[in-house]
Amino acid sequence: MATSRSSRARFAGFVLAFACPLLLQPAAAVAATPSDPVDIDACRIASNRGYVSAYKPIELSFTNQGAAPADEVRFTVVYAGRTEQITDRGAFAQNVRIDHAFAGFYNVRYRGPSPSICRVDYVGFSDGTTWPEPS
Repeated sequence: MATSRSSRARFAGFVLAFACPLLLQPAAAVAATPSDPVDIDACRIASNRGYVSAYKPIELSFTNQGAAPADEVRFTVVYAGRTEQITDRGAFAQNVRIDHAFAGFYNVRYRGPSPSICRVDYVGFSDGTTWPEPS
């Protein structure tokens, strides 16, 4: 019986040590408002030996919630004090998750998988409408 308690205690410690930091990631990492036509599902930075990976380290997953297919989505990603502007072009149908990777943050020391900001700045739709609408 003592062995099973000990193994349960070790397992609980493992879960606390590795799961809690994931739960405590900054809320600003994926900034969205209910009116955004594109939801960011995931925004992560990949590493390679202590530095941000040199090959497409920005992993973005997003879903078009707009009524029309999107053909251009622009993002801003801030990580380690640097900013990358990303433009993704294609045919992004409504309610279909898109998973793409992009280059950026060359030669930056890795500081974890979460950028401080990851947001949608612009969406162009196939019907000619845009978000945000021009002022």
